[in-house]
Amino acid sequence: MAIWDYQLILFPKGNIAELTEEGMDFIGPSSFEFNQAINILERIDEVKGDKSLKSWDSFDDECYFLYDDGTYKVEIELNTGTKAQNADCISIRTNIDKENGCIVKALKICTILSESLNLSCWNMKLGGLIELNNIQDVEKTITHFNKLKSRTI
Repeated sequence: MAIWDYQLILFPKGNIAELTEEGMDFIGPSSFEFNQAINILERIDEVKGDKSLKSWDSFDDECYFLYDDGTYKVEIELNTGTKAQNADCISIRTNIDKENGCIVKALKICTILSESLNLSCWNMKLGGLIELNNIQDVEKTITHFNKLKSRTI
């Protein structure tokens, strides 16, 4: 994650988030079907799985999606960039330091995926879980994003 990205990570409910020397790890027995996540993403307006849009060549082509409505952009990375039958996380990132960053769009994508795949949401900048159906949690994330954005733009 770049310092100027606001990152949310979705992982299966029942698994836990754990801080390790390498960063956050989401561990547990639960997973979700990789292809089911792709099917959901392909049904979201303005989300494209165009491999030419990838910001990192190390990702498998099938793992990278981009929400781009012409104004805002949100990057979506499945399973830490590795294609597999079962996956354990989805990274949702948007820029803090550019006008095209939009936490509201990122949260909308998180909500769709979370409800469809029974996933929890971890806010990397705040270092904790977000209950996507809890207005206070969502507003706290939006406020935090806007506070960081106001410092950079």
